[in-house]
Amino acid sequence: MKRIWILIAGVFMLTQLSARDVININRDWRFFSHTEGSSDRAQGVNLPHMWNNDALSGRNDYFRGVGNYMKDIAVPKEWAGRRIFVRFGGAGTVADLIVNGRYVGEHRGGYSAFTFDLTDYLKYGENNSLWVIVNNAPRLDVLPTAGDINIYGGLYRDVELIVTDPSHIAVDDYASEGVYVHQKEVSREKADLETVVRVRGAAGKTLTVNLAVETPNRDTVVVQGAKVKIAGDGRGSATVPVIVGNPTLWDGIENPYMYTVRVQLADEGRVCDEVTVPLGLRFFSVDPKQGFLLNGRPYRIHGVVHYEDRASVGIALKQYQIKEDLDLITEMGANAVRAAGYPHHPGFYDECDRRGILVWSEMPFIGPAYMTDKGYIHTDDFRRNGEQQLYEMIFQQFNHPSVVFWGIFSDQDPRGDDPTDYIKGLNAMAMQEDPSRMTTATSNQDGPINFVTDLIVWDLPFGWKEGMPGDLKIWLEQLQKKWGSLCSGITYGAGASIYHQEDSLYRPNYLGNWHPERWQTSLHEQYFPLVNESPFLWGWFVANMFDYGAAGRDWGEGTGTDDRGLVTFDRKYRKDAFYFYKANWNKAEPMVYIAQKRWTPRVKTTQTIRVYSNAPEVELLVNGASLGKKTGANGVFLWENVELKRGVNALEARSDTGIDYADIRVL
Repeated sequence: MKRIWILIAGVFMLTQLSARDVININRDWRFFSHTEGSSDRAQGVNLPHMWNNDALSGRNDYFRGVGNYMKDIAVPKEWAGRRIFVRFGGAGTVADLIVNGRYVGEHRGGYSAFTFDLTDYLKYGENNSLWVIVNNAPRLDVLPTAGDINIYGGLYRDVELIVTDPSHIAVDDYASEGVYVHQKEVSREKADLETVVRVRGAAGKTLTVNLAVETPNRDTVVVQGAKVKIAGDGRGSATVPVIVGNPTLWDGIENPYMYTVRVQLADEGRVCDEVTVPLGLRFFSVDPKQGFLLNGRPYRIHGVVHYEDRASVGIALKQYQIKEDLDLITEMGANAVRAAGYPHHPGFYDECDRRGILVWSEMPFIGPAYMTDKGYIHTDDFRRNGEQQLYEMIFQQFNHPSVVFWGIFSDQDPRGDDPTDYIKGLNAMAMQEDPSRMTTATSNQDGPINFVTDLIVWDLPFGWKEGMPGDLKIWLEQLQKKWGSLCSGITYGAGASIYHQEDSLYRPNYLGNWHPERWQTSLHEQYFPLVNESPFLWGWFVANMFDYGAAGRDWGEGTGTDDRGLVTFDRKYRKDAFYFYKANWNKAEPMVYIAQKRWTPRVKTTQTIRVYSNAPEVELLVNGASLGKKTGANGVFLWENVELKRGVNALEARSDTGIDYADIRVL
């Protein structure tokens, strides 16, 4: 065994050789659309880039059509005899590639990566032209075909050239890493793994796959190898079994411990390719009575819904902006995220891996948001595109330990073309390709559609679109009585503008242009104890973490946003409900916050002062005079019948570990 280890260790030392080159080509593209008319008037852009600033300004008729991206790349003579691929991180929503005037191929779907093999289209030792024709026009054969999210156009994620040897770990397997670590059985004593490595090369050639599992300190835990013979079509696949004894588990936010799996491909002892993928060992389950269990213990999921969309840039996010979003999510104390609407940027999953945040990743099979929407089109082209996008999501995210649920659909409507049978097919595909994870969906319907996926999350309208927040209590009782065997989760929310403040507290018209912040806060305060005291709910996802672009919406401020976020679209302002959840979910960071401070001026001198804190006691001072200390319930501390003076009143809230101030003016 020692000799084998020395031999394999020696092989792994050859990683300094350039077996694979990955070259970012984000800079210096030329872009032109219908406004420029031709490449003669193209403007210089760097990627990521999207062209729909009109959508970000709330125009419902924002441009959906063709944009063109062009770039010249120098291809060295030394690349001759190697394989050259281009990998696009995402293009909205259909992309066609032309290289040196020759058509290469098309990709349909705006949120997953895709690759093209350029090897036979390039001129070596010369400049080569890339022309990408991107089209975000509405189509009935490309998901999503419904919903209120903005469908942006552009090359809004990274673009890379990948240069490999003729024998290489597959680059073209749904644009994944070509390495899939199946966690067959994991416990605190042992992790039984099976790694599938997909390989490309010359027909008939026999290659060696060497695999090592490493700790964060680069200590090698285990090594293993296998042979693979390339078939006549140039493809091969190796299955490498690995057992890790006494593993350190990836344990959510408490200990997101990560191994690395290093895979090398060797041809007669020469390393010709290498890929590394993350590995977080964990096991989980859901019980209809106990909820979610992580590594054998109850783990209450309290998360948020996150749409990857942001003021000024839309979906063309930089890594620092992804980190900022997750910093806010972490600050609030959420331990899970529904990556809503579509697969997110790869950097989003990397961050969630490192932070221990559980992820529900969702394919863009979205139900109708408007009367004219059709979320499911009963055609072969539609169905094939949905299957393709499901495969891309699964294979590209396969090795992320944070991803624990595959989202199959969102708020689909069985009327008209009934999607239920199609959902059954997608669900079976997901379970076939990845039996280690569970499938889920959001539903706002009754009926058989709710019994297909492993889990279901109810999208509830009480207190926003209809009814009142207190109706949730009746609904939860009926859920347990009628559908207690279902593994159910919950999502809910209400819109709010930080500029809409008034003395009255009532449910506004959600389609109207007045969304007072106090109602959003009140709804969340009323929902919280009912959900918190229902441990059978496996998942709890507050909608939404951030406002997002929905140019078709003229509600709220009328700026084309869905304003149910706890943070504004530009990330500048945390709404009061953010601090309410922070007081309840983030026990590690002491906080005290005077709520409703934007509600000024006020009319009445007699007021209830509301403070959010995770401290056991809070003291309130008004104009320098103490009104005493209070204990709170669910993070809410109330001082009722407080007499304020006409004019400006200075409020100060103190706990043992924090302090906050507010000035409230009374007319």
